Amino acid sequence: MKKIIAGNWKFNKELRNKERAREFIEKLEKEIAGIENVEVKVFPHNLVLPYLAGKTKKVKLGAQDLHWTEDGSFTSAQFSACDIVNLGVKQVLIGHSETRFYFGVDEKKVALKLKAALKEGILPIICIGEDIKEKEEGKTKQVLEKQIKEGILPALAEFSAESKPEFLIGYEPIYAIAGFAKLRGKEPKSARIEDIEFAHGTIREVFSRAGYSEVKILYGGSSKPENAKELLSQAFIDGLLVGTASWSLPSFLQMIRIGESLG
Repeated sequence: MKKIIAGNWKFNKELRNKERAREFIEKLEKEIAGIENVEVKVFPHNLVLPYLAGKTKKVKLGAQDLHWTEDGSFTSAQFSACDIVNLGVKQVLIGHSETRFYFGVDEKKVALKLKAALKEGILPIICIGEDIKEKEEGKTKQVLEKQIKEGILPALAEFSAESKPEFLIGYEPIYAIAGFAKLRGKEPKSARIEDIEFAHGTIREVFSRAGYSEVKILYGGSSKPENAKELLSQAFIDGLLVGTASWSLPSFLQMIRIGESLG
């Protein structure tokens, strides 16, 4: 089974430049032409996504977020699900930790966004994970169960057992992300393999009880070239959701090649 490596360009200034973004993608496409064991995804900023859409072969492009409505009084810079499809893009991030923290995306909004994406046939990567306070209080399982039951399963319930939609989960242990830990006045803690395995096991258990026995989970807690081999070697990790390490082409390629070597 192919590993998935997805790069989130976030609000990176350099990669919001259309020419720089085009150059990055063109070089990436060339470098991964012979890659067979890794599926590569990139989530650019909305400013450059329309400029890149339709110009990739191996790289699967996605939007960083979406709005749950198609029309109405919602002053926003977000794409709707139809906007994304009209661009020729078929993937989207939903519930990323930064949208939850900075923009108040709660489980109700995650469910609305997810429902809109699935309705249009868009493949979502739904991000969940506990913060450093919840981790220290031993609430990992409780938090993950709540996020799945309140933010994901209500949207999936719209579909019959015969037409279950495809989706990916992005597990982000927020306590391992430096920026969020420091906002809490804490030092970031690297997620231990046993903690990641426990979280992934919890996620799969909750979905299994809901009738979803096969769920792919990407790990998204400060993955980088230095830890990519250890992470991708774990059978329970289906891939990586990469943040800042995907902003550098050599760094991102190194992680992709590590994944390829393990295939």
